[in-house]
Amino acid sequence: MAIVYRRIETIDEYRAVEDLQTQVWGSDARDIVPLHLLLTANKNGGLALGAFDADLTPPDDLIGFVFGFVGLTAAGQIKHCSHMLGVLPHYRDRRIGEELKRRQRDFVLAQGITLMTWTFDPLQSRNARLNLRKLGAICRTYARNLYGTMSDRLNAGVPSDRFEVEWHLASRHVEARLARAEPEPDLATLLAEGGVVLNPASPGAADDAPAPVCRNPSGARVLIRFPTDIQAIKATRPAEALTWRMQVRDLCERSFAAGYTITDVLTAGSCSYYLLHQHWSIV
Repeated sequence: MAIVYRRIETIDEYRAVEDLQTQVWGSDARDIVPLHLLLTANKNGGLALGAFDADLTPPDDLIGFVFGFVGLTAAGQIKHCSHMLGVLPHYRDRRIGEELKRRQRDFVLAQGITLMTWTFDPLQSRNARLNLRKLGAICRTYARNLYGTMSDRLNAGVPSDRFEVEWHLASRHVEARLARAEPEPDLATLLAEGGVVLNPASPGAADDAPAPVCRNPSGARVLIRFPTDIQAIKATRPAEALTWRMQVRDLCERSFAAGYTITDVLTAGSCSYYLLHQHWSIV
């Protein structure tokens, strides 16, 4: 199977991006980024980049895309705002999403822009692993219920809280992650070195159950636990999924206010852990 990456160009390709959004997220028409907006952004400094299966016939060959546009930070710095990244389910785990982001980075750097931002759900471990571990994005901003009530299959049932991550495209931190130069942290090692889990599992409870009591963030490094498969919890224990949302929200907001930055994510058993450093700066 050969995957070809190129910019979206034709009307049929833009329509295929509309269709792919529905296939990936199960979205209704109100949540789709429409053809005319994709086209306008793509022709005016933004980027709509597609991943195509060379063995398929157009327009069914589009199997993934990334879309973003130029924006400004609150301080007036020019940035690229990456709005959507989607890959068809049966093409996942082939590094297609990662390759789309790498090529998006190349495009933005060629424009002379060194910062990219986007949002993702803090409870989605797959996205966390791509964004933080593989790409080297960082997070210190939490947005409550950013998009209001959402009804698609990934977001239904809990408030649409989001992390806003920063991807400092020319930093050594990002270059090291893209080069696979930094091994994934080990939970046991972090704990032995003084790291503290702010919401540890309760003895006797399921590993992926929320903590009954949480700690205040303190020390150089802390960890925030969250379930690796929130969709399974939504399906079987919906009230617990909401508890997870509120617990992670509270801990992240308190940690960010205390000067912590999320720099990594790791997995141990049925849970994942955000790794936060206090007074961390990008280099």
